Amino acid sequence: MKKNSKRKKQDLPELLAVSKKERHLLYIKSICVVLVLDYFFYQSFAALVPLSYIGYKFFLMEEKHLKDKKREEAKEQFKEMLILVSNSQRAGYSAENAFLTSYPEMKELYGENSEICKMLRMIRTAKENKKSLAEVWYVIGERTKIQEITEFSKVYDISRQKSGNVAGVMEKTAEIIVDKIVTEKEITIMLSAKRLEQRIMNVMPFFIMFYITITSPGYFADLYHGPEGVLIMSICMVVYLAAYSASMKIVDIKI
Repeated sequence: MKKNSKRKKQDLPELLAVSKKERHLLYIKSICVVLVLDYFFYQSFAALVPLSYIGYKFFLMEEKHLKDKKREEAKEQFKEMLILVSNSQRAGYSAENAFLTSYPEMKELYGENSEICKMLRMIRTAKENKKSLAEVWYVIGERTKIQEITEFSKVYDISRQKSGNVAGVMEKTAEIIVDKIVTEKEITIMLSAKRLEQRIMNVMPFFIMFYITITSPGYFADLYHGPEGVLIMSICMVVYLAAYSASMKIVDIKI
């Protein structure tokens, strides 16, 4: 199954793709980050050039977070599809037909442009072309980097080839994967409060500096002119960025 997966990837549409609108929003956010850093630490047009590198790294980080969010949404959609597939198999549908009959409900729940609907359209095309559905699921799992889909494809392939009770094996596998995804979802919800606190703490220094600037005009003026002031503000910015990076790693817990 792995030997042909690279060739199969070329035939599949892009999954977890960042849209143009989302990319433009990331550009705007990155530019705002550069402007904010320049205003609070340098207030100099010359500083925009080196600060643009930080904006670029911020763009890459936010793009990764966006794809991770899309991945979690796709995983949740996959969980709902597995529940429908299990119910369809209890009603007497084969696994292949159970996948296809879940499409209308997935479309109604998440829209035809959702990741799960894209996946199910791939499955439908593979079935029409008499291709291995297990291999298509495997390629989908590899491309989206969703471990649950990859594991599901392997179990589905083995049960289809060697097991006489495909429906039973599939139902048990679906139950295990659904329980795993639900547990991960609960842990993510528990961590959401900590992530909110982290975001507040990351922006708090700027609110403090802005408040001082408004209430005491010229308080930071000496730090924006002369090599000593630039050095001090550069050290402060490096310390802030290091703290920001550490806080992001602390709350970015892989389940």
